[in-house]
Amino acid sequence: MVIHIGEEIKKLLKAKNIDVTEFAKKINYTRGNAYKIFKKKSIDTDLLIKVSEALGQNLFLLYVSEKDIAQHKNKKTTNEELTQTVEQLKKMVKELDSKLHKGEKPSKPKKKK
Repeated sequence: MVIHIGEEIKKLLKAKNIDVTEFAKKINYTRGNAYKIFKKKSIDTDLLIKVSEALGQNLFLLYVSEKDIAQHKNKKTTNEELTQTVEQLKKMVKELDSKLHKGEKPSKPKKKK
């Protein structure tokens, strides 16, 4: 995936109807230096953050594929499941600890269906 970030920024300005002077002020650049950005195939992350904030759009997402997004969503779900499992285990440990202190025989854990 080849992205010419300068062209993408220029397209976004046009789509948002923002002129170069206004854009330059938002990123604290001169108008001339703002035009130089449009010619760059890549820019450093600090500038990309500044531009993203100025335009109200996360331009880092241009570098992420749909596959990457889907994998991230799957990982997020997995993390949520892990968090729930940890919480269930904590409850079980508390219950077992409580029963052991009372001298009761611990019950077998419930199996997931």
